[in-house]
Amino acid sequence: MVIDCGALVTRLLGIGQFRLCLVAERRGSSTAPEVAAAGRRAMNQAVKVLQLFKALHRTRQQVFRNDARALEAARIKINEEFKNNKSETSPKKIEELMKIGSDVELLLRTSVIQGIHTGHNTLKLVPRKDLLIENVPYCDTPTQKQ
Repeated sequence: MVIDCGALVTRLLGIGQFRLCLVAERRGSSTAPEVAAAGRRAMNQAVKVLQLFKALHRTRQQVFRNDARALEAARIKINEEFKNNKSETSPKKIEELMKIGSDVELLLRTSVIQGIHTGHNTLKLVPRKDLLIENVPYCDTPTQKQ
């Protein structure tokens, strides 16, 4: 039995480029509730993949704000990676790909900073709030804990 969650997810969340198929084989003691549970797991995984897709695009828009070339390149790369892996059915492989995607999103959000050319040999760095969270000023004298 093949459960195609792609059409349902497309209708629910409005993204047409994603498709997830779950192949559930009926073996001896397999019952309808087991197949339904497998379908729910596939749907939950599909929703998580779509949330990651949206998070990557939101992060791209924040990180590369006012840089049309970088915005377009990042959009193309994100869409290309999701298209290349849209027919993946192995839950283990999907989890691995999701881990890579969430690591990329975190890296973009916390490590990339924009620089604007303001003159000859001069760059103005534009930090975002996400970059300043872990920025703690250095103190020469240690304080005592109470």
